[in-house]
Amino acid sequence: MKRRVLAGLLLGASLVPFGAWADTLTDALVAAYQTNPNLEISRAALRALDENVAQARAGLRPTIDFNLNAQGVGGDPAFNDTFNSVRDTYDATLDAALVLYDGGSTPNAIAAAKAAVAAARSSLRDTEQTVLLDAVTAYMDVRRDQDIVGVAENNVTVTGEQVRATTDRFEVGEVTRTDVSQAQARLALSQSQLAAARGALARSVQNYINVVGIPPNNLQPPPAIPRLPSNLSEAQTIAMRSQPLIEAARFNQQAAQYDVERARASSRLNVSVGASVGYGVSSQIDNYDSSIGRVFLRAGVPIYKGGSLPSLVRQAQDVLDRRKAELQNTARLVQQSTAISWANLDVARASIVANEQQITAQQIALEGVTEEARLGARTTLDVLNAELEFQEARVDLISSKRDEYVAAFQLLASMGLLSVEQLRLGIPTYDPDVNYRAVENAPPRGFDTTAIDRISSRWKN
Repeated sequence: MKRRVLAGLLLGASLVPFGAWADTLTDALVAAYQTNPNLEISRAALRALDENVAQARAGLRPTIDFNLNAQGVGGDPAFNDTFNSVRDTYDATLDAALVLYDGGSTPNAIAAAKAAVAAARSSLRDTEQTVLLDAVTAYMDVRRDQDIVGVAENNVTVTGEQVRATTDRFEVGEVTRTDVSQAQARLALSQSQLAAARGALARSVQNYINVVGIPPNNLQPPPAIPRLPSNLSEAQTIAMRSQPLIEAARFNQQAAQYDVERARASSRLNVSVGASVGYGVSSQIDNYDSSIGRVFLRAGVPIYKGGSLPSLVRQAQDVLDRRKAELQNTARLVQQSTAISWANLDVARASIVANEQQITAQQIALEGVTEEARLGARTTLDVLNAELEFQEARVDLISSKRDEYVAAFQLLASMGLLSVEQLRLGIPTYDPDVNYRAVENAPPRGFDTTAIDRISSRWKN
């Protein structure tokens, strides 16, 4: 019996593959980067902000309008014989105008739009980090839960053998009915733990599908943890320099500064020029047609607009104050996140050492308790408790190894170093400059929905 118990407990977790092929962590990261809808949401939002630059540039460009007008008027001969018939009037005008100077409003609007685009690009980088971290977490969760299911299955097998062995000993009078009942209760507990482990695995699999886009397929052991800083201070220094959230907050502050100048420009001199040509036809008793043309130079300064202009300046200044506070708060949050990730990594590594020592000690203890029970110095419950503690130690070690790996990638994300380039995934990355260069000068074009089509297609399979 002793050999059967120890052999079953010392078996590694049996992982059942989902298919004939195996997936690596790199495969999961690539799939998440290429198909995760959250990235497409952020990319589409960035492309929308690119258009703000083009719209801002339009402020100092010519505007051209073409207008047609048709009008019919009926007369009453009792009032005026000249309106004895219906009078029709038709005219067409072509108007053009160009702002020469608007107090700096448009240049500041362009600068603010560019800063907003830069902030959105940094936010996109943060979203990429979040997606990659979610993929790593989902990958390690599935592997952890698969291993725990394997341990739980082995425990059910071992506990079942314990029940049979105890029953045999009861039949020959070596143990009591109480011993048999204790073994049966422990078997029911192990079966309940197996059901819970399988439920946790099912949830992890669904989360993996949500993040990566495909079911997990015989997930392979992950590669070694990437190189990390030697101390917390170094990690926080890197984070303050590279974290995309801090970059986004800085660019948002710059955009707010330009918006303050833009609000102040609304009270300054505006100068514009324009021209208009037109042609009109009117049908009366004496039909006539006419053509007109004019050129104008217009200059003006707003004197009073009900208090709205100073209100705009105050509002923009308040937004700037908020952006400055947000930058300070973001810096604190980044430092806190880095410190927490560092602490989690330290805890996980210490837990691994302790769990490995615990497993070694529990194995020796289990062997001793089993032998003592055979000689009558220990009860069946003592053996069952030793088996349970050994199983729990194995589960704790599995969880600690998962926690160490995830904490390491959380630290990379906190420092702003979790990217396709840093991980060397070897795939093309999204280039926001492509769309920006295509639209910054406001060219006419249609809508490109290929990215959305690619994302939606995976849910149809």
